Amino acid sequence: MSYPDITLISDICRVLDISEHELITASTDTDARKLKHEAQKFRMIRNAWFWVPTISYAIALLTCFICNLAVNHTLSWFFIVLSALICAYSFIPTFTCFFASKKLLTFSVSTYLSICLLLFTCAVYTDGLSWFLTACIGVLIGYEMIFVPIFLSRTKISRYKFIISFAAACVLTILLLLNIHIWNPFRVASAILITCYAFLPAVVCTVICALRFDAFLKTGICIAFSTVVYYFTNYVVDKLFGTNNSSYPVDFNDWQRCSNGNIHFICFISFLFISVLFLGAGVFRLFKRTTDKSRFVEKY
Repeated sequence: MSYPDITLISDICRVLDISEHELITASTDTDARKLKHEAQKFRMIRNAWFWVPTISYAIALLTCFICNLAVNHTLSWFFIVLSALICAYSFIPTFTCFFASKKLLTFSVSTYLSICLLLFTCAVYTDGLSWFLTACIGVLIGYEMIFVPIFLSRTKISRYKFIISFAAACVLTILLLLNIHIWNPFRVASAILITCYAFLPAVVCTVICALRFDAFLKTGICIAFSTVVYYFTNYVVDKLFGTNNSSYPVDFNDWQRCSNGNIHFICFISFLFISVLFLGAGVFRLFKRTTDKSRFVEKY
């Protein structure tokens, strides 16, 4: 019929063993009960996500341990299984379960190290330590391209995250190629030049994107620059290695022998046309913005 005196609310809630909110809302605190139920369900799912894979990995590890001892009377391939299960555990359910903060950093570091551990174990058992460092650098390039922009996006230099990411990928790629062609100076020099040339459009485009001017203009410049660089890639490779295998002749009257060159040239012209459209749109927007600003100044 009506609300009780405010001085009696605490005593009434204590006697009825309910919250003040439940009393005032006539025991219709459905939102709180729903949140509590969803929290319990989430905890059950989280525990299942942790314990089901963990128990499965433990059973598999114990089974392989017993089989390896029973069959070979020593531990041999068991360590490959062990490193593989550690690698799998680093992804699902992941070691982030044991850390309250910096979970993304923990995930990236733990998964990378577990992959390196698996590669090292396989390299030891196959006498392939020569490729171990190459494989680790290759995996590191992939991790760097994915996680470095994410980490830098939370810092003061987030504006330059892609520049740093592509530059680091270029350096790691050069290290990878140095490790492969360590005894061949000519191939090392060629690999470094080709790598720098390949990463040049990406680095330049990220620098352009970090500048503060019209997005259409930046897009047009990036497309035009990348198109020109990649169109002449074959000729650069041809000059470095001194072969004619990478040349693409253009002759629209001879599609049988010049199909690659013709298609290559058509793509070149098409992307240049797209870049011109973006540049035109950017110039138009810039002109319109300048005109509107002039009109506003004249009016006020």
